[in-house]
Amino acid sequence: MYETPAPEAPPQIPPVIEAPPPQEDKRPRWVKKLGPIGTALAFLAAKAKALFTFLFPILKLLKFGKILLTAGTMLVSVWLYAHFFGWQFAVGFVLLIFVHEMGHVIAAAFNGVPVSAPIFIPGFGALIIGKRFGKSGFVNAIIGIGGPIGGTFAALACWAIYGANGNSLFLALAFVGFMMNLFNMMPMYPMDGGRIVGSISPYLWGFGLVGLLALMVTGYMNNFMLIILIILSVPQIWTMLKRGTMDPGGGIPTTAVQKWGMGAAYVGLCAFLMWGMNMTRLEAHPSLHRAGGTQVATLR
Repeated sequence: MYETPAPEAPPQIPPVIEAPPPQEDKRPRWVKKLGPIGTALAFLAAKAKALFTFLFPILKLLKFGKILLTAGTMLVSVWLYAHFFGWQFAVGFVLLIFVHEMGHVIAAAFNGVPVSAPIFIPGFGALIIGKRFGKSGFVNAIIGIGGPIGGTFAALACWAIYGANGNSLFLALAFVGFMMNLFNMMPMYPMDGGRIVGSISPYLWGFGLVGLLALMVTGYMNNFMLIILIILSVPQIWTMLKRGTMDPGGGIPTTAVQKWGMGAAYVGLCAFLMWGMNMTRLEAHPSLHRAGGTQVATLR
């Protein structure tokens, strides 16, 4: 038997695979020039950008936390003072303190000194915490006097509002504002006045210490928080007295012109605050009346 052979399959031609077109190098020019070093730097920059993208919301939250700390302590202070003077006076008084502290913050920012947001301590007032000293004792004095200057303008604003509408609440706030800022001008560290006169000579703190002891002995001032604060500041006072200056170590010395200028500003501001206290006291004839149904203050 003869079988017809099966036809042979045609030879298969392998498909032609085209090489992919060369990809364009989109790396920055500086990366190309630096070669492997540039590639490593670009990698680190990308990781740093990713880390910043991740941390930015957290940083914003921390900044928001500072605002919450200030606002929260303000509300607690209002709550406390309202129990003694009524909520209207309490709100005004806390705002006076806030403006005073922001005077420090603005002066510090103007001189490039980082400080914290105002932190209120109910029954004591408020404070800001400096993260470092200024470059000179004169800069520290400017930051110190910034608060009383801001507080003085706030007291004047209350006085002006009283003149416009005759509401005795604002006259009470004006008097208290003048008195509060004058008290802060006491030449005793860590009061604002202590920072101011410390740029002239820390030995002037002796006058403030005598005045403070006189207030305590006469019973005019019995704020234990202030006493604790002064005790805690003793090491700093001792260091400055040994050095004979409030200028930070290695900082820029305070010149004679700066000392005379700061001394004149100190005396002038104290005199103006005393005048403001006296004028608002006289307008009260001789005590402040009820404002909004609440006895806000009594002047003596």
